[in-house]
Amino acid sequence: MTLATEIGYEKLRADYREQEARGIPMSVRERYEKALADLRIRLRQRTHTQRLGEILLEMNAVDQSALTQALDEQAGEGAGLLLGEILVRRGWADSDAIRRGVERQAELS
Repeated sequence: MTLATEIGYEKLRADYREQEARGIPMSVRERYEKALADLRIRLRQRTHTQRLGEILLEMNAVDQSALTQALDEQAGEGAGLLLGEILVRRGWADSDAIRRGVERQAELS
């Protein structure tokens, strides 16, 4: 890295920190990640009369094998992820099915 590049990087970094201190909006990615983390927290705090996995099985949106694997992954290495996120990432369910399942879960609560 050249001296000019280093100076440019340090100036950008200082500008970013100054804007951040003044409350200038964060980047789109940071905003998305924060919103997703907040959503995960809110969803985990809710109590439901029926679990999402059961609803997805009833809807034939997933099979028992995929659900079991996703729940195992969630209990292990994917502890920070929601069940629907794991199912979609693995290709075991599509996002529309998860959305419909969550909507159904909310209706039942």
